[in-house]
Amino acid sequence: MLTRAGLLLMPALILFGSAWARELQLTNKGAAGCVIVIPPQTMAWEGDNLQIDHWGRIAGYTPLQAEAEKRRRLLRDSVADLALYLEKMSGAKIEIIESLPANDRRVPIYIGTAAEKVFGPVGIGMAGLFGFRVAANAGGVGLYGESEYGTSYAIYELLHRLGCRWYMPSEMGECIPKLPTLALTEMDMKLAPATEWRRMENRTADNDFRRRNRMGVAGEGGNVVSAYHVLEGYITKEQREAHPEWSLLVDGKPHPTYLRWTRQDVADAIADNIIAQLEKSYTPTISLSPGDYVVPTEDPEERKYDPEPRVWEPAANQWSVSDRLVLLANRVAERVGKKYPEVRFGLLAYVNYSIPPAKTKVHPNVVPVIAPIDFNRAHPMNWENHPNDHWLLNMARGWGKVSSHIGYYAYGMNLAELSAPNPFITKWGTDIPIIMKSNCAFWMPETMGGWESMMPGFYLSMRMTFDPKEQPDAIIDEMMTRFYGPAAEPMSRYWRGMDRAWIDGNEYAGSGFGYLRIFTPVVMKDARAAVNDALARCGANTMEYRRVKLIDESVSAFELFMKMRRDWAAGRLDGLAADMERWRGAIQDMSARYKDQYVIGGLTIPYVDGQFARAYEDGSRMAREMISLAPALLQWKYNFDKDKNSEALGWTKPDFDDAGWKTTHVINETWSTIGHHNTMGRMAYRANLELVALPAGKKAMLWIGSTDGSAKVFVNGKHIKYVVPAKTRWNEAGDVIDAFSGFCQPATFDVTAAVQPGANQITILCERTWLNEVGTGGLMGPVVVFREK
Repeated sequence: MLTRAGLLLMPALILFGSAWARELQLTNKGAAGCVIVIPPQTMAWEGDNLQIDHWGRIAGYTPLQAEAEKRRRLLRDSVADLALYLEKMSGAKIEIIESLPANDRRVPIYIGTAAEKVFGPVGIGMAGLFGFRVAANAGGVGLYGESEYGTSYAIYELLHRLGCRWYMPSEMGECIPKLPTLALTEMDMKLAPATEWRRMENRTADNDFRRRNRMGVAGEGGNVVSAYHVLEGYITKEQREAHPEWSLLVDGKPHPTYLRWTRQDVADAIADNIIAQLEKSYTPTISLSPGDYVVPTEDPEERKYDPEPRVWEPAANQWSVSDRLVLLANRVAERVGKKYPEVRFGLLAYVNYSIPPAKTKVHPNVVPVIAPIDFNRAHPMNWENHPNDHWLLNMARGWGKVSSHIGYYAYGMNLAELSAPNPFITKWGTDIPIIMKSNCAFWMPETMGGWESMMPGFYLSMRMTFDPKEQPDAIIDEMMTRFYGPAAEPMSRYWRGMDRAWIDGNEYAGSGFGYLRIFTPVVMKDARAAVNDALARCGANTMEYRRVKLIDESVSAFELFMKMRRDWAAGRLDGLAADMERWRGAIQDMSARYKDQYVIGGLTIPYVDGQFARAYEDGSRMAREMISLAPALLQWKYNFDKDKNSEALGWTKPDFDDAGWKTTHVINETWSTIGHHNTMGRMAYRANLELVALPAGKKAMLWIGSTDGSAKVFVNGKHIKYVVPAKTRWNEAGDVIDAFSGFCQPATFDVTAAVQPGANQITILCERTWLNEVGTGGLMGPVVVFREK
């Protein structure tokens, strides 16, 4: 077996072009000169018609039988591809046979065990049996590996070296050279991928695309590491009732869900329940990741196991509990490993167990999976100016030092907004070599479609996690040249321009809240010019034109998205609802027409509906049904109220001197922009407003377009209570409460009794009380005083 450092795609011997190497001619002027020789029962078997369910199971099959059938299908489909693409390249029909006839003069391409009989052992080893060999000599060609996975990799290695590329799902994404004559010189390459597993989710690509790019294929097994939020489910209700001492104390009381991780008996109970589960239905990987929550830290029994001094995790606003969780995972792995030594345990490095443990090394069967939801989403992990500094870089290196191998659960998208062009060229081109040097064995990005926005990053990651010696710029340059043909230069300009916009914008909020700083008018103008140039360079009805046209439609939809953001930032509300409907229609239309290309992530519209649409549509309604008494308030004086003493300090009084406060535009800037990326707490906002007199009998309403958290309103020093308009989880319709609370929702306050003609002072106290990952807080929309018509 190779060491982790040795698991790189590295040829053992290459004889291309040597003076004495013999040439093997596979096709000649469109005629076949080769034949594919396969092991018996590869292409047809009784299991062909059986369904594989979501969990990779086959009805009536044991787990081992199901795994064998899934591997056979992988080999079957890979062999079919070999014949298909040799024919597409050369025009020659390539026969697939199980036995080579005597005196057959065609070059045999031996597959799998058929190759091993001719060429001998694979001669390379890797965890997961992914080592493979590509050999060619007087005896023919051998494509085989330690397992069906390795053999599949060998097949696609040969096709890759012959120039086949699959840049996005469907035939629209493939670039296959036309080579009527195909020939190989003698070679012998013993190779292994750099990672044991490379994932791309089924909502992002079909099985054919994943297989051809040597990614994990849905339902076909392999060394996946499970790291879902399931830990608490290993303890039964009956066990909890019998052992109240197992519950974590929160505010001095046993919590109904959270567990004490440092107790040996808790670890034993979890391990025993896992063993029982494995006996019933074996699986090679088990998750030990806790539920999706920030872990309370002040249970005195648990505190004993923390390092001194304690480690603060700023992104989670809480003390680190990594040592506690690793202690639990190690104990479970040790106990289960006595009976099932091959089982691996996935463990998310997440929220306040993101930072590596300070005093505990990780058991070899435990795989920490870094999930950097709060860290460097668009910028590389070595970026100097990030508000989270080098935490992600230190996390990757730190977990790599204390673990035999790690997984990396990257976010292959902009978190919570999926329609913006987001190439990830700089980010993944920088980050992947770093994590590969930190013992990364499992590349596990969360992806949601989006080839119209993420194609360069997706493809770059597939290549570099297989062979990290490959150079990002070379991969991207080749992609642009081959995928776009005559439009390569302007499309390279487009993708690289969008990539630089993310980097140079120095905006760290997630979703679309920082887009006005990233996608400036200059950036959008340059992008449109590049795409128009690319369209003009492509002939009509060519594949290159179709590829550019996809981007053209994506950019058009995004231009409308950015128009809405600019209108919102200027307080222009009346057209937002109509624009939102147009945008939804464009996204739905693209999603339907390009479904085979997996464009438009499935959450694209739900994300926008949840974070922008309701506010936009309510703003349009207010503009339609009421009359604005003054321009929208967008610029505010602000001050962070660390101790929540705003009212006692007089910050809500009309005559308070706020001359020393800073000013922010609450839409163009986010809390992340103004230095509060990880802040939890209260921000005070103050603004002055000139109002005309109200007509007799008409009400005045203060409308807040959007907030992150609560908003407590004061007009001319008077506290304005919030009247709940409709029943919620916490309140009945008509309840009168001190403050509105919500995320990205509009709120309306009756300020009739507080406003006056002329000068008015508005103070809003905003408090972010719930952790989110997007770096927002406080006011996020215009504030407008309307009156009834």
